[in-house]
Amino acid sequence: MPSHHAQMPIAAVFMVEPGAYEWPAVLLAASLRAFAGDDIRLYGYCRAALIDQLHPATLAFFKANGVTLDEIDPGFEVIYPQGNKLYACAAPRAEPATILFDTDMFMLQPALLSETLVPGAVSGRPTGNWMWGNTPQDWVPAYESVGLSLPRGRMSRPDQSFTMPSISAGYVTYMGSHFGELWRDTALAIERRRLARGIYPTLDQISLPVAVERAGLRLNMIDVKWNKAGKISDQAIRQVVCYHYQKADTLLKLPVKWLADRLLHEYSQWHTVEALLAFYDKEAARPDTVINNAGWRDAVQAGQREVDISHAQATGLTRTKP
Repeated sequence: MPSHHAQMPIAAVFMVEPGAYEWPAVLLAASLRAFAGDDIRLYGYCRAALIDQLHPATLAFFKANGVTLDEIDPGFEVIYPQGNKLYACAAPRAEPATILFDTDMFMLQPALLSETLVPGAVSGRPTGNWMWGNTPQDWVPAYESVGLSLPRGRMSRPDQSFTMPSISAGYVTYMGSHFGELWRDTALAIERRRLARGIYPTLDQISLPVAVERAGLRLNMIDVKWNKAGKISDQAIRQVVCYHYQKADTLLKLPVKWLADRLLHEYSQWHTVEALLAFYDKEAARPDTVINNAGWRDAVQAGQREVDISHAQATGLTRTKP
């Protein structure tokens, strides 16, 4: 990758919402400030109906660390907070490149995030075998929703599934100002047409490779070190760039939790992960439309299930492996 990419302004985009998505935003932003070697600009996005419920401590942290807070107004037919990141990507920004982060991840070591930016491509790690679409035929309705035929390319997975190429929506990089809008619009079209069954909660993942095809771009598969989930060792600070811990319990048990503590101590008013969690558990608003807040399964998940068949049944995840 040409070295001038290290000096290209890059928008680091993530969601921040009251309660369960506030404290992870603090840790993520602290790690980006400490370890991103690029000209990085941080953007936190919150639904307009919820932004007034963000805690003053979150706002103070953002101000101290140069995080721009902006609002979005999602228009999904079914409440779909997992897809709010698409509206965040589609929001206007001046930077010529974007990196989308799931909020529940943080950097473990210094790196040039620009290494994952490739002209003419959208980059991310390959999806795991738990994802929607285990065969090429599964993907036909998703592409047909926007008038496309199934592309020729294929992807193999360790579980012997052979399917359409797709990347995780947890860490996505691209250049230019238009792909985010196209990704959002593609998800809305797939939702509206309802040709692809079992689209919740993975509509963001399903629409991503379809949007790449619509845009005339290509998928660039990057190493898992940029978006690592699952088990890690205490050597992760040399082997992993971004760790996707997903749950507070996982974060607390990490061999590298000490690093999260040091990042918080250096860049925030909190000195440990435990102190951060305790503060937001006690002080934060917890609207039930935010994932992982109390009541979200009834407010969000139940509504998605009402209009769709189950994820496992639709994608064949219950089939016996060959």
